[in-house]
Amino acid sequence: MAQQLRFDDETEDLVGLIEQTKPDEIIAETYTRLSKGESKERLLAAAALAVSRSTVLPASHHGGPVHPVSGIYSVEALSKRNVGEKGFFPVIQSVALANKHIHSPSMGPNILVQFDIAEFREMDDESLLAGFQAALEQRMSTLAEKYLVLLLRRVPAGTIMDSLLKIAIPRNALDDHYFLYTVFAFRALEIIGWQYAEAILRPPVRFLCRHPKLEHAGGERGKIIEDGISLYKRFGDFEELIVSTGLDVAEIKVQTSEDETVAVDTLASDVESISNIANIAETVVAQIVAGLSMMGVLEGLSLGGARRYLRSKTGNPFDVHLHTGINARRYLLSLEGLSQKTRLLTLLSWGQGYEIRHLDNTLDWDLTGLSPLGEPPEGGNEQEALASIANQLKCQPHFDLNTLDGSIAELRAPESVLHITKMAAQYLECGHDPEALFKFLAFDVCRDDQSEMHAYKMQQAAYEEYTHSRKGFRHVHLLAAVKHAATVARLGPRSVYPEACSFLGGFVS
Repeated sequence: MAQQLRFDDETEDLVGLIEQTKPDEIIAETYTRLSKGESKERLLAAAALAVSRSTVLPASHHGGPVHPVSGIYSVEALSKRNVGEKGFFPVIQSVALANKHIHSPSMGPNILVQFDIAEFREMDDESLLAGFQAALEQRMSTLAEKYLVLLLRRVPAGTIMDSLLKIAIPRNALDDHYFLYTVFAFRALEIIGWQYAEAILRPPVRFLCRHPKLEHAGGERGKIIEDGISLYKRFGDFEELIVSTGLDVAEIKVQTSEDETVAVDTLASDVESISNIANIAETVVAQIVAGLSMMGVLEGLSLGGARRYLRSKTGNPFDVHLHTGINARRYLLSLEGLSQKTRLLTLLSWGQGYEIRHLDNTLDWDLTGLSPLGEPPEGGNEQEALASIANQLKCQPHFDLNTLDGSIAELRAPESVLHITKMAAQYLECGHDPEALFKFLAFDVCRDDQSEMHAYKMQQAAYEEYTHSRKGFRHVHLLAAVKHAATVARLGPRSVYPEACSFLGGFVS
């Protein structure tokens, strides 16, 4: 008889709380635990474990554990960046989202069973890895999960990631989440602890074993898959390009340096201006052949991607992959155990993702030459400038995703979003503190309960890209964070934040 996967007693108590509490009681229960001294990290771990153990992913990437788990690293960071009880808000949002999915009829309840893996214990590591790879390629989910369980006890995390990426990177052209969920699940484990790797990583393995085309036949999602198939089928061209240029065996610098500044800016300009972002791979290869380091390439893609996002008039709050896709690759370039070929493929594949490609037709905005709404007087102080930005965010015209007519991918932002972004540019031009604006955004994002953690991931990814960029380039990431905050400010109605405010007094709902 199959048994549910279980955890240590203390963790099981918290996981059970999230699984069994009614949705209309979960915010109060989470606040009670936090106010009595329960650690934010343990509650985040419980949220990730509960949604992984007790939900199933519907025929879409929206649902189940994908976004709750992918958001763990950003929620944890935001819980630290917000001081005192403000740090409770992102944790409450994370727990509430996990609970919501568990109680959704299309996602839960589900049972992640405990495996008996005795039959595989005599296999050596090489045979285990070969079996794991074959099971992934043949979409044999249960078998792949069983191999994973034993591999987690025998080989380094980077070795397992290298195997998963052989499936996830090519599928990036069909749906970015095959790649992103895999990577962010590993990042979640760095927060909650690798002792929980089985529970967190088995659902991504299951996701990678699903058949995209059969699952999404017809409809908008089916069309997206169809659009990416030609890129998916040509993925071998990337591998051939790596070999033909000798990059598979070349000594390639990983870390960047100041003498790469011009090359980074040149690559960024190419990324910003190219008409079809999926074609950026050849430019990337040319830069690496010319001597640009991997981190230098990443910074060029990051900078160009942020500039591209600022040019986009998208009003879709889920359009964050220009930033989160880069941020995921930054993590991978620092992960031990990945082959050089895999690292190169992660860089070449960035522009292939649908949620990056579809922005090609939205690049109509220009930050220059606009007079921002609510413009602070010349020489106005920092607090006045921040208050002006906050006021304009509050005044954004709202819409309800639940009543959306048509595809969310076709949403276009009103010019008020562009004006707020220009206000942020002026804020920087006046010499005000970027960290103060980032601090404001770190709490402002805690109001969101509509974007399936995309707003949280965007804010943290933009902050991390800002901190890893050269001083002369980094401001675009702050502007991108403000622009996305303005897009998310339009979402409603909100329920989690106002209720949390009723327990945590002194905050504006």
